[in-house]
Amino acid sequence: MAGPFHSKAAKIFIVVEGEGYFEMACPHHSTSSGSSSPTYQNISSHLRRGTIFIAPPSYPVAIVASNNSTLKLLCFEVNAQANIRYTLAGKGNVIDAMHIEAKELAFGVAGIEVEQIFRNQMDCFFFPGPTTRQQRQGSRADT
Repeated sequence: MAGPFHSKAAKIFIVVEGEGYFEMACPHHSTSSGSSSPTYQNISSHLRRGTIFIAPPSYPVAIVASNNSTLKLLCFEVNAQANIRYTLAGKGNVIDAMHIEAKELAFGVAGIEVEQIFRNQMDCFFFPGPTTRQQRQGSRADT
């Protein structure tokens, strides 16, 4: 599942089952350096049953299950007025709104290649999961 990016909604996560970890990019504005652009601090933590954490609006979050563990989370979105929900991949993804030149500069490859990758999945939120190591190793052993 690929979660959307919210412009103004906070997310509250509760780990219901399993283990894993999360990483969140936290923007920090520094006035001492004279630059108005934010720098980002990476925050990460282990997740286990009963863990609760909050992702503030516009903070990107990645959640990963531990090997051999099913990670189940309950998530509440606390919407704010004028919140915009952007999909990160699939149909109608946020990358589609970028000019082709911006895609080339941001990703360091041809813009058409970026478009093909981000449009590869037609679904907005649910995508096929990765194959397990055992399935991949089994198919190699069969050849």
